[in-house]
Amino acid sequence: MRRCPPTRLERQRRQNIESHGGIVAVRQRLIPLDRSDEWRAALRDVPHCFAHTWEHCHAMHLSSGLVTYLYQVESEGSMYVCPLAERTWNGSVDVVTPYGFSGFTGRGDRAQLSELWRRFARERGYVSGFITQNPVLGRSPYCAPDEGYQHKSVYVLDLVSSTEQLFARLHTNRKRELRRWDEITGHLVLDQEELTAFLLARYQEFLRSRCATSVFDLAPESLTFLASLDNVLLVGMNDGDGVQAVSMFGYTPDGADYLYNVSRPEGRRFSSALIWYAVQMLKSLGVPSLNLGGGVSEGDGVARFKRRFGGDCLPLTYLKQVYDRTAFVEACLRADADPDDLTGYFPPYRSQ
Repeated sequence: MRRCPPTRLERQRRQNIESHGGIVAVRQRLIPLDRSDEWRAALRDVPHCFAHTWEHCHAMHLSSGLVTYLYQVESEGSMYVCPLAERTWNGSVDVVTPYGFSGFTGRGDRAQLSELWRRFARERGYVSGFITQNPVLGRSPYCAPDEGYQHKSVYVLDLVSSTEQLFARLHTNRKRELRRWDEITGHLVLDQEELTAFLLARYQEFLRSRCATSVFDLAPESLTFLASLDNVLLVGMNDGDGVQAVSMFGYTPDGADYLYNVSRPEGRRFSSALIWYAVQMLKSLGVPSLNLGGGVSEGDGVARFKRRFGGDCLPLTYLKQVYDRTAFVEACLRADADPDDLTGYFPPYRSQ
């Protein structure tokens, strides 16, 4: 019996099997920021949070200037994505997830995806990768046991619970602060122009008062862009003498994140009320969770504040991956850093 010639798809599959050592990869690619429609389409059928979105990554790019992509890999019945920003150090290129809770996310069979990603990274010429994994979306299929490092914990509110259940989980101090909620709502500010103006005027001063690291140093263009988005919730508090505090939350149908809070010194007491307002608004939109984040370090004052909202405590995992061991060691030695010590700043050659 005469056999039919292979179809185009079958030929492509055979090529993929040959080029990936038996692993079938339909497609691997990097979607740049200037292809926003393709970026959004790639996210459409996979669970993702705000830091995965084109909008968030574009906002981070406006501050960092780093070339930023959405990595996408598809195999039979599976698709995974991860935002990546490329960084250069003395001729070496490493990748990092833009600031926020993103990392690898997707659907389908995970068994072969780790090797596909590694081969892609090596072919791209990456030396290493520092990838923050979103704790709400589960463990990464790309993570070997020795690559995942827990730095601290985050606190996540289950917004599927009723408002009464969420209130019952609050610490006594939080309940006391919110007891006169009807009175508090009279001081809420929702005017986007007024809130954006406050952010732009106070953001840098607020960072200096908190001795914040450079990762939080957002350009005015980033703040303005974020504040304009439909999937960003911006809320402030006016005590009669003008706006005293503003909080920003980003969300998708799969979850919300507490992005930023900026306040005058006298406005810090309003932080709980702003979060509680966001809880109710996000619930009304059907968003299933709110990731409050954690502290600057484990157990510090910021972490304790967030813990008292009664959310689930989840580990925040960072992936520290080396794709080109020779280049990695050379870069570390040039920077007088230990290539075998991955417990601290990563990659070690960038710690100075």
